[in-house]
Amino acid sequence: MGNQKQIFVLEVDGRPTLAFEAAGADEAAEISRDADLRTDLCALTSVGVPICTATATLAPRPASRDEIAAFERAVHLAPASDEPTMAFLIQVDGVVVVSMDPE
Repeated sequence: MGNQKQIFVLEVDGRPTLAFEAAGADEAAEISRDADLRTDLCALTSVGVPICTATATLAPRPASRDEIAAFERAVHLAPASDEPTMAFLIQVDGVVVVSMDPE
């Protein structure tokens, strides 16, 4: 398999929230412990409710077939970037998923 990336899902308190790529379970766990990621998730809301809290449990797991499809669709729609792509699996307030209008 070499450096084949796998798709993982970050669960926030058991809720599938974010799909992302990682080289394996160790890297996925490292990403889920990232303090900046937690801070970013705590700053976002879904239907007016914070996505994450300071005490939330963040746990990665392998993505399901449907979650992989959602991630691949998001990667296809996202602007080209050198940054790792992450795809929300929930509604995020103030985030437009697809916009054809650059404004």
